[in-house]
Amino acid sequence: MKKLVTWFLIADGARARIVTRENSSTPYKFIFSEDSAEMHARSRDLGSDRPGHSQESANSAHHAIEPRQDPHRAEEAKFVQTIASHVNREGAQGSFDRLMIYAAPQVLSLLRKELDAPTLKKVHGEFPKDLTKVPVTDLPAHFGTE
Repeated sequence: MKKLVTWFLIADGARARIVTRENSSTPYKFIFSEDSAEMHARSRDLGSDRPGHSQESANSAHHAIEPRQDPHRAEEAKFVQTIASHVNREGAQGSFDRLMIYAAPQVLSLLRKELDAPTLKKVHGEFPKDLTKVPVTDLPAHFGTE
């Protein structure tokens, strides 16, 4: 009988890790780890941190134009797309049978939108927790029963 392979995706807007383990007596091992260098940059380094301006044609008044999205939010969305793309690809290849997601609440919402239907069927649990800074040895206390 084939043992079910469970992946634990741990993510926030700048870091993601995927861990798994063979059985309850073995330690967790890393499958995948990714950090977003852009998320640690200042807003002005990602793009203009001031809104653009427009000039009204009837007079010389200038008006600020609100940016469409905060640069950090845009980078976070791009990072989540990259992570979801990796998980979707691995899910299609049969690398895992079940997926447990532990992510910051906003990232969890973005992940739901980016994961494809076959991968979403493999999601066994979603937890709005940011465990990205928890050492791998302390993860079992946070995961509880599998």
